[in-house]
Amino acid sequence: MPSLVKRIVLALLAGVMLVAPPVFWLYYNNTASNDPLPVLTKYLKFLYAHDLRQSYRLISTVDQRLKKQADYVRERGAFTGFALDAARKLAESIEIRLVSQQSDGTQNRVKVAMKLPDASGVAPLLLDWDELRLNTLPAPEQKKILATIDGLARAGKLPMVEGEEQFILVKEDSHWKIFLNWAAGVKIKFATSVPPEDSIAAQPIARDTVAHAGDTFTIGFKVKNLTVDEIRTRIVHRIEPSALAQYLYLAECALLIPVRLRGGEEQIYNSTYMVRGDLPDGTKSLDVTYEFKVEP
Repeated sequence: MPSLVKRIVLALLAGVMLVAPPVFWLYYNNTASNDPLPVLTKYLKFLYAHDLRQSYRLISTVDQRLKKQADYVRERGAFTGFALDAARKLAESIEIRLVSQQSDGTQNRVKVAMKLPDASGVAPLLLDWDELRLNTLPAPEQKKILATIDGLARAGKLPMVEGEEQFILVKEDSHWKIFLNWAAGVKIKFATSVPPEDSIAAQPIARDTVAHAGDTFTIGFKVKNLTVDEIRTRIVHRIEPSALAQYLYLAECALLIPVRLRGGEEQIYNSTYMVRGDLPDGTKSLDVTYEFKVEP
């Protein structure tokens, strides 16, 4: 993911961790065209709004073979409810201008200048992007927020960030798709180790993913207490090869401190990672193990 878009998405994600747009882009109708810019514009607006089921539809088939939609959505954290409505409203103000493009007929390397609403700059208006609080606001308060965003945009006072980014689009059956080249990313595999006394069952919801340097993603772990008594469990977090462990940053993980599970209880715990931008070239895979321990 290009750096400017990544910074905006990370700003939105950070808010989530702490706690009806125009028809022309909300409803994707990828008609055949020699111009890739309309498709790229739709993709960036979906991505900004965390409307991830829609953005996934615009990703190349080659990439989709490596990551299912459900995994893509779970890893990046789709917005729902009013939080999605507010992000879509902000995305209406995105401006994209073509700077240059190079095409070989089936692949188009596009450089664009972008102006995007600053997610951090509008965070106070949007309750610091606390999705639960946004989605439970009374309807009049939600309408007031959307009206405020409209007013700021019309007055030219909406905080914006600007930059240039490059994307690659490929032709599929006369339609342009975004090529993310996940095949060139690092494959990150997840496994669990549990105590021998069969007190806990634990497994990752997705056993592997692919990511590029600078990417952020979330992985869920399903953990169940197999006993009738309450237990406290935590993990020891291991990354192999150990020489590369520093390049996979664990940003958030509830299991690093003991959690309580009642007898027979099952919970899902999420962990959020960031692949450092200086990951050594040529890194093909990382293995992550969650070693579960039962606390006395």
